[in-house]
Amino acid sequence: MQDEPQPREPAPPAEPITGTEDTDVPAQPAADLARSIDEERESLRRALRELEASEARVRRHAERVYDESRAKLVLELLPVLDNLDRTIEAAVRSSDRALVEGVRMVRAQLEAVLVRYGAERIDAAGQRFDPAIHEAISAQPVADPRMAGLVLQQLQPGYRYGDRLLRAAKVLVGVHRAHG
Repeated sequence: MQDEPQPREPAPPAEPITGTEDTDVPAQPAADLARSIDEERESLRRALRELEASEARVRRHAERVYDESRAKLVLELLPVLDNLDRTIEAAVRSSDRALVEGVRMVRAQLEAVLVRYGAERIDAAGQRFDPAIHEAISAQPVADPRMAGLVLQQLQPGYRYGDRLLRAAKVLVGVHRAHG
């Protein structure tokens, strides 16, 4: 026969920890401990608010850099669009229809890309002259006083990116000359 396992004796009860003579840590009153916990919580809240504010600053900075980069790209491509317009005008005079249509398609494609990047064309012809978005290249006398201050011809379109002017429209402005 096998020996049956003997029941173990229960372990002696653990000594209660009082925090006095057996340890080097002095007992801290509950009010001091609660105050310390509240101070730590407030410190963590402040740190979290500072972190959130820093994240917001970094996000705003990144958005600003992104917008400035896009605007710079659009601004650099505007002369290409201008050259395509001049090519179309020259091709129309030479009456090469295939060339005109091909260049118009390329121009339309480039302008569509610029629009997707946020560029907005400023068409000034027939509008009241606005020095904030128009650059007067020349003035032309007009007999009708109602034509004074109007853009008679747009020589080069302007462009804006969001609320920022990338390039003013170059225009010919009507100026009333009184006969006398």
